[in-house]
Amino acid sequence: MQPATPGQPRSDLPGGYAAWQLGLGLALVGLWEWAGAATASHWVNRPSHIAARLMEWLGGEIYPHLWATAVELTLGLVIGTMLGVLAGLTLGRTRVTGSILRPIIVAFYSVPLVSLAPLFIMFFGVEMLPKIVLVSIVVFFLLFFNTFSGVEGIDQDLVSSLELMGAGRREVFFKVVLPASMAWILGGIKVALPYALVATITGEMLAARSGLGYVLSQASQQFNMTSIYAVLVILMVMGILVSEAAVRLEGRLLRWRNTGG
Repeated sequence: MQPATPGQPRSDLPGGYAAWQLGLGLALVGLWEWAGAATASHWVNRPSHIAARLMEWLGGEIYPHLWATAVELTLGLVIGTMLGVLAGLTLGRTRVTGSILRPIIVAFYSVPLVSLAPLFIMFFGVEMLPKIVLVSIVVFFLLFFNTFSGVEGIDQDLVSSLELMGAGRREVFFKVVLPASMAWILGGIKVALPYALVATITGEMLAARSGLGYVLSQASQQFNMTSIYAVLVILMVMGILVSEAAVRLEGRLLRWRNTGG
């Protein structure tokens, strides 16, 4: 048996971790199917029924709702990330202004942001806009605090050295500030993704005409457990996909950290 490479996990399990993860997942699904069949409980339901409902939806019924949720989530992430990173970089570099405004931003952040959803719905109606605004605000605060912390942690001696060599503010920003903050920004995006999905679904459940949250709300009102579980399965798949996308994005943008040396 070859020794494990330093910094990498050992893979002593026969078949590898993926096979064991798949086997455990199948075993849990099988146990769930057995429990549903044995108890005949409406609340437990059965994976086979859920799979049948998903196949039925894949015939075309679910796509408009999936599209609405994906658009709200994507636009909210993009807008919130851009504004949060811009505010974090700006206030992090202007320490006096940052020290003045940070307590105010913290005060706004202390309000449970999901509780603002009814207010946004009253202002913007029940279409996509209130959900996009809600997601943008949730993402903004997470990206702002992460970016602000990254900029604050920059070695000021390095910045001073570059300025002594004649570097301007633009050169300092692109050669020191942005690269040093990138890990914090990407870390903020990874943290913001699940919160953004929660904000999207919460807004749709409160008031919407489309979206996975709307489907979940309608199924709950009708006590349709099969549809509830089916929507939850879709949301779990979406969560896995966005999480994997964040990990791959982080690896691509920060690959320079693993080179050289």
